[in-house]
Amino acid sequence: MKQILDDAMENSEKEKVRNVLSSVKPYINAPSDLESLIEETLESSEDLDEFKSKLEDLTNQEEDPSSKADLRIFLNKLRSVNR
Repeated sequence: MKQILDDAMENSEKEKVRNVLSSVKPYINAPSDLESLIEETLESSEDLDEFKSKLEDLTNQEEDPSSKADLRIFLNKLRSVNR
């Protein structure tokens, strides 16, 4: 039963992330690239904190200014809805 509850939490967190992505898409330079990156990172993360940490690392490593800005926009919105 605990595994079922854990999966439900995970799905609700994924849904929250996807909702944030939808809300920032109009402000993103390359929405399909960001969406792919987010989906990959979601699948490899155990929880929302790990997901945010991985995206922060990717943001810091990103050299392309537009991609870096897209990641920052997304992360800022995710942080604001997660308070």
